[in-house]
Amino acid sequence: MSALKRALAATTLFLALAGCGDAATTPESSASAAGDTFPVTVDHAFGKTVLEAKPERVVVVGYSEQDYYLALGTVPVAIRDWYGDQPSATWPWAQSYLKGAKPTVLPRADLDYEQILGLDPDVIVGVSAGLTQEQFDTLNKIAPTVAQPSADDPWAVTWQDKTRKAGQILGRSAEAEKMVTDLETRLAAASTKYPQLKGASTVFASGFEGQFYIFSPNATGSQVLLDLGLTMSDEVGKLTDNANDYYTISKERFDLLDVKVAVWSEAPDDALIKQLLANPLYTDRAVHKEGRDVFLGQEANGAFSFSSVLSLPYVIDTIVPALAAAVDGDVATTSDFSAK
Repeated sequence: MSALKRALAATTLFLALAGCGDAATTPESSASAAGDTFPVTVDHAFGKTVLEAKPERVVVVGYSEQDYYLALGTVPVAIRDWYGDQPSATWPWAQSYLKGAKPTVLPRADLDYEQILGLDPDVIVGVSAGLTQEQFDTLNKIAPTVAQPSADDPWAVTWQDKTRKAGQILGRSAEAEKMVTDLETRLAAASTKYPQLKGASTVFASGFEGQFYIFSPNATGSQVLLDLGLTMSDEVGKLTDNANDYYTISKERFDLLDVKVAVWSEAPDDALIKQLLANPLYTDRAVHKEGRDVFLGQEANGAFSFSSVLSLPYVIDTIVPALAAAVDGDVATTSDFSAK
């Protein structure tokens, strides 16, 4: 883009934002989100956003949030990339819900406000984006924007909350509530089917850029493990009680991984996991010697990390049996996700 075009684009954005004002967010409103009528008022960390009519053009700036809108029959006009290099930033379990559409893919890193403005959104959704006040204010001048529920813990949003929020925004609250109830029933049934998971200790771990990490009990994947009846130690909770919701573990703290079932986000053939599996400080531990470590790989980890209304059925059908097989300590019954 030439210097002149950049200047014109910046001027256009400034004028558009100035003209939009702050009408979308109000401290009080008589609108109610009850039922499926509009206008509705959506509460979030930065106030209340009023949607005057059902949005048709939804721009998703939150990570992994597209699944909820697809499940409720709305294809976002734009989806923010997270990871995995998937077509239209949409994973296999959700591809059919696109119905042939190809939403714009927004960059994972910094938000491009000019790009978002050009998409002419009716609503911008960032429930799982960890938006700052400044980012929210800028987006809200483009279109009514919904941020995360809490400013104190912007990433700790459950799949139930995301489902209900999407239902409220789309005016399909009853349908969203049924999705929550049905999926909670399926999770409960899986827990009943595999009683060996109840009370079993676990960690959700990952390797990245030469380091190993364990995730907080508040992390999305961890929450699914806990919902299935597994447990995480108080020590893991304390170590991960920080802004990042994870803890970097040194090789001297591999004891944190010696649980009933350790869930790793990577596949065994990942370069860093190969290093892990060549290190006796890990391989001599019972969690590995007894085959109680489960390595997911890209697709399985994607489903686990998204933990959405569309990916959780994959988790229940594919990953949960592997967890149950690993817990028994019999290496002959573990599952390998390396091909997934």
